[in-house]
Order: sequence, then structure tokens, then C-alpha cells
Amino acid sequence: MAKTYHHNSPVEMESGEILPEVVIAYDTFGTLSEAKDNVIWVCHALTANSDVKDWWPNTVEEGRFLDPNKYFIVCANFLGSHYGTTSPLSINPTTGEKWYYDFPRITVRDIVRANDLVREHLGIRNIDFMVGGSIGGFQSVEWSIMKPEVIKKAVYIACGIRVTPWLTAFNESMRMALEADPTFREAKS
Repeated sequence: MAKTYHHNSPVEMESGEILPEVVIAYDTFGTLSEAKDNVIWVCHALTANSDVKDWWPNTVEEGRFLDPNKYFIVCANFLGSHYGTTSPLSINPTTGEKWYYDFPRITVRDIVRANDLVREHLGIRNIDFMVGGSIGGFQSVEWSIMKPEVIKKAVYIACGIRVTPWLTAFNESMRMALEADPTFREAKS
């Protein structure tokens, strides 16, 4: 079951917008060694959550890639996702209403900054191995650039170091399809 870290201080987004506080859901598997040198951090993809066992079966098991008997595995749900982390469906503490379309625009860098708060909360100085796929891969790349002194090794799956014009167009077509739904901007309780 996911734990939550509540960061009670404002967090500034890359856009300059501010979240007055942030709640981040995260899961851990295994035991952090006394030397804190057995950390594997998993950055999840867009439709996943912090429970690696839920979406990446047969990896968090004894004798497998993410062996909880050897490693302390951490996966934090990313900022903006509705799986227990502050998102457009969260209550804006300033208004008492859901954020919806007032939620700040976030970047991969913002997601990494939020997840790094969990790392600090857990008292982890170094991540021995980081892995991420898709947007989780982009998070891993960004984190490696932002905090090279923290990340020892990383694997990036199904991502690149930049977004191509083709991918930008593809993402825009998906956004346009969502917004074409006549109920798209209707607030749901």
C-alpha cells in the first residue's frame, strides 16, 4: 500500500506558478541497508502508479531484476497523476475547490523536483540504480542531468534525449482529440 509524503512548503514550478503544498504517494519494497547503498528508483510511465508490482509483473520478486531481498526499491507517483499525488483532481488549499484547469502546467523537471522531495524525506543520498520507461525514462534522463551527484547508474527505456517534431505532433493530435469531446471541460464531482 502506498505511503504519502506531505510537503507543507510551497513548490515552484518551472513556469513560475506555485503549488502551496504537495502530497506525493510512493511505494517501497525491501529494506534500506544501514549504509543506504542498495537503492533502486523506478520512475513510472504515464498510465502507471507507484506500485511497481501492479504494472511491471515478475520484476519485484526474489531472484528477479528488482529483488526486494537485495535492494530497497522506491517508486514515487509523479506530480499531476491522480494516484495519490497532487493533481488537477486534488483540492486547492487556497480555494477549497478542486484544481481542475487551474492546476499549474507541469514539466518533467517539475515531476523530478517533486520526486526528489521524497528521496530527501527518505534520507537517501544516492540512488544506486535508476530505471524508467516512457515518461518515466524522461524523468530518469532529467534527474540524471539535474542531480548527477545523486544518480550512480541509470537505464532509460522507450525515451530519448529530446522530443522530435513527429512526437510533438503526435502528442498534439491526442490533446486535440480529448478536447474535441463536448464534455471535456465539464467539471465532474
